[in-house]
Amino acid sequence: MKAAYAAANNMKTTYRAKFLLFVPEAAVPLVRTTFYSVQAVRAETRARFTPKASTNNFTPVFIIGSGRSGTTLLGDMFAMHPKVTYIYEPYDLWAAVHPATDFLQLYKHGEHHCMLDADAVTGKTRIRFQRLMKPRRSCTLVEKTPINALRLGFLDAIAPGAKFIHIMRDGIEVARSIERIASVQWPMAFRPPMNQWWGINDAKWTALVQDGRAAGYYPEEVSQLTTDAQRGAYEWILSMHEMDRWRSRLGSRLIELRLEDLISEPRKMLKSAVDTLELPLSDGLWFDQVTKMVRPMPNSYKAELTLPSRMLADFNKYQKRYDFKGRATQAAARLSLLGALARQLTFSYRRAFNALTPDLVDLLTVDLGLPTGARETPSAAWLHWLQQ
Repeated sequence: MKAAYAAANNMKTTYRAKFLLFVPEAAVPLVRTTFYSVQAVRAETRARFTPKASTNNFTPVFIIGSGRSGTTLLGDMFAMHPKVTYIYEPYDLWAAVHPATDFLQLYKHGEHHCMLDADAVTGKTRIRFQRLMKPRRSCTLVEKTPINALRLGFLDAIAPGAKFIHIMRDGIEVARSIERIASVQWPMAFRPPMNQWWGINDAKWTALVQDGRAAGYYPEEVSQLTTDAQRGAYEWILSMHEMDRWRSRLGSRLIELRLEDLISEPRKMLKSAVDTLELPLSDGLWFDQVTKMVRPMPNSYKAELTLPSRMLADFNKYQKRYDFKGRATQAAARLSLLGALARQLTFSYRRAFNALTPDLVDLLTVDLGLPTGARETPSAAWLHWLQQ
């Protein structure tokens, strides 16, 4: 997958990367915390004080899909079009639109959700959305936030008539990619460290479990998920369920595509999306440019992933439906107690291991009998050790 994203990621430099580029290492936690605080204040100021006369009705296009499914590549393709205003994962803006959207707990402190429906939308949230997300004159707004796959009712109410592009990727590859990202912790000043995938104090996972249970998604099985790969698979399954729930209601306003098809036939897939959604973006030069952005991608669908029985059945059902090659296997029920203990130990384990030198990590790995790669997959490593 790295090769597939290489060209797209080369053209994108985030504000955070620019902000921290020349900061001394000891000051990074303070600078990072300040950065997010400034973002929050700026977004809230714009939401409150942007003149009403500058707001207007527009029809946005939302790129959605489980995280690590190719939303960034697809979004960067649209970003190259001269008639597109592209907004990449504007978590600060969404938090200003509605505080409950801040599932990472970076901008607002309080109630937060991964799943939101139409009942969370008010006149105030619509006005704030228009103020913060409005496109440039004569341009189409394309917004990309993967978690919005779990907020289709919220999006449909806040922007009636919005159009959606749902991109899908093999669930095994998604789960393993999430596992890799979730192995990274970023230190913060005056706050607990931030996990790159699950947020402050596992805020995203806590909200995902709470919202998933409330929606009836595997309430008896979710506590058995002990690794970041399994958690990532749960997020993937929920996004697929929510798409099933909304597909008929969105009708012609929704188009779906697979990441491997976008990689292998980018021109065809993009033209199909533009034509189906009747977007004013037909441009031969643009199609030629985005075709050059992608490269063949490796895969990891053969990697092992175990899930509880009901979750397993649905996971593999979706894999078969969309002709994805990977398959999950049955999780051993007897490990659930050890898994619960491993989850409690994971946070402290990560902090301790991240503070060690590579030589000490290697020494501890041997002494404790942890598997190779313990630093990258701490939950799995603790399970391995506890079983001995």
